Amino acid sequence: MHILVLPNAFKGSLSALQTARLLTRYLSPLHAVKAYPISDGGDGFIDFFRALYPASRVIYLQAKNAFLKNKRTSFLMLPDRKTAVIETARICGLGSAKKEELDPMGASSFGVGQVILKAVRQGATQIYVGLGGVACNDGGAGMAVACGAHISDKNGNEIPLGAAPLLRAAKLELKQLKQNLKGVRLYAVADVTNPLLGPHSSAKVFGPQKGASPAQVKVLDRAMAQWARVVKRATRRDIAHTPSTAAAGALAAGLYGCFGAKLILGSEFLFRKAHLESAFDWADWVITSEGKLDAQTFYGKAPLAVLKLAKKHKKPVLFICGLLEEKALARQKYRPNQIAVLADFAPTPDACRQYPAVYLKRLCKHLFAGESACGRK
Repeated sequence: MHILVLPNAFKGSLSALQTARLLTRYLSPLHAVKAYPISDGGDGFIDFFRALYPASRVIYLQAKNAFLKNKRTSFLMLPDRKTAVIETARICGLGSAKKEELDPMGASSFGVGQVILKAVRQGATQIYVGLGGVACNDGGAGMAVACGAHISDKNGNEIPLGAAPLLRAAKLELKQLKQNLKGVRLYAVADVTNPLLGPHSSAKVFGPQKGASPAQVKVLDRAMAQWARVVKRATRRDIAHTPSTAAAGALAAGLYGCFGAKLILGSEFLFRKAHLESAFDWADWVITSEGKLDAQTFYGKAPLAVLKLAKKHKKPVLFICGLLEEKALARQKYRPNQIAVLADFAPTPDACRQYPAVYLKRLCKHLFAGESACGRK
C-alpha cells in the first residue's frame, strides 16, 4: 500500500518532523511511504522551510517569551541571505508554557518584535512570520513596541505591555517602527481565518486555551476592540474584521495593521510552495495528524488543507490525533474517513502527552499490521 504521511505537530509533544520520521519508521517495513511534515504557520513552521531549503542557517538569540522572561530562541535565514523565517510558537509559544505561567491579560508578543529586528540586522529584506501556538493575546502590540512603536493613553503616558493595558490605549505612533523596518517586506502566515472581532474572535475562540476565564475573555475582546480603533486612526487599516487577523493571539492583526504585512493563509501557501498536491495521485491512503481534533481544526489549520486535497483527489484519510472532540465533526464538509486517537492506546492522557512516540508505534501496529487502515469512523 502507498501511504502519504502529512503530519502537523502534536503541540507540546511531537513536532511535525518527528511525527513524519516516526510514522515512516513504523510503516515502511510493510508499506511504501512518502512523508512530509506540514505546518499552517504555527508549530513546525521553521522545520517545514528547513526541509525545503536544507542549506538554510538557523540563527540563535535571546528574546523575551510571552511572560517577558529572556529565553533562547531562533529564526531561520534562507540560502539567499535576504529571506528570514520566524516561528512565533518558538518565541512566545503556548506549548512550552506551564499552566501556572499562563497570564492572558499580561502576556506579550514583545519577543517577536525583538526577533524581527535581529533578522533585519542580519540582512533580511523579506520576512515570513509563521503565526500560531502562542500564549499571548495582545494583538501584536508588544511586537510593535519592540520594533519602535509608541502606544500611549489619553494623557500621553506610554501604556505597559500586555493585553489588558490596551483598554487605555488612545494613540499609536509608528514613525520609529517604519524607520527601523524601511525596505523590509513582511508576510503574516496565519493558521486560521478568524477575524480579530466578532462571534469567532481571537479572544472568544482562542483566549480560553491561553488561560482566559469567561470574564477575562470579555475583557480581552474589549481590549482588542480598543486596539482596533487606535490602529485604524493611525493607519486607516481595518484590523477588526479582516480575515485571519485573529491568528496567534491576534499577532496577525498587529502585523497587518502596524507593519503593513501581507496576510497569507498558511496551509494553502505552504502546500503550494512544497508542491504537495502532486503526491496525492501516488497515494492509496493519506495520513494527517494534530494534537487535538476539534473545532479549531476546521478554521484553516493544515490538516484541513489535507482533507480538502484528499477529497479533491478522492483519497481516503486517516486522521491521527492526541485527543478528539467528537462534536466538532458534526456537519463538517471535509471529514476524515477514519480517526485514530492516541489517548485510546495510552493508560492516561498525561502518559500520552509524555510518551507520544510509544503510543504512536502501538497505534501503527494496531492499524497497519495488515493491508487496510482502520480506526473510528
